[in-house]
Amino acid sequence: MRARGALLTLAAAIALIPGSLAAQAGTPPAASGPLLAPFAAGRVAIVPVQLWRADTSGWSQRVNWAELRLAIDSAITTELRDRGMGRRWAYAEDVVRSAKRNPTYATDPYALGVARWRNTPPKAGEELSSVLADNLRPLTALGDTRFALIPVELRAEGDAVVLRLVLADTRGRSVVWAGDLLAPGGAGLAAGLATRVADLVIEP
Repeated sequence: MRARGALLTLAAAIALIPGSLAAQAGTPPAASGPLLAPFAAGRVAIVPVQLWRADTSGWSQRVNWAELRLAIDSAITTELRDRGMGRRWAYAEDVVRSAKRNPTYATDPYALGVARWRNTPPKAGEELSSVLADNLRPLTALGDTRFALIPVELRAEGDAVVLRLVLADTRGRSVVWAGDLLAPGGAGLAAGLATRVADLVIEP
């Protein structure tokens, strides 16, 4: 019942949040509080950042993606734990560890099959592709979670970066929410993105 209540609360919020991918132009802002707060008390798995897209020039051309991905995943974990989330959620490192311990059951958490969302973001209620749904379910089942927060792609845009996030219901095999987060690029981008992700879930 808690998960169903969270879904209903979030569905109502999504319809009102300006800038969300499900928002309608001209709608008023939603009630105060973090958008994903209804899920803070439950179990959600955050998977590793999936994809990287460098800009045509500048600092992003020099990025070591493997190192940057680990830094972002780690920063998100640290920020959420520092805000009191503790072990309630399964973080990227937990997902990766579980997959390594169960190689015949779980799929590669770094290659879940989200490429179609790079250029066309999903909408709330959209059905997951069969490949993605089948890849996600074992990973969330291992951590006793139903929902997965997927950092789909990090892309550089000049001096900034944009992180596309999707919250998926792995049992219902559907999209719950999707949105893009903007942060400064460069040396501090991992911490900046972690702050913005955490702001969606819990107050500082």
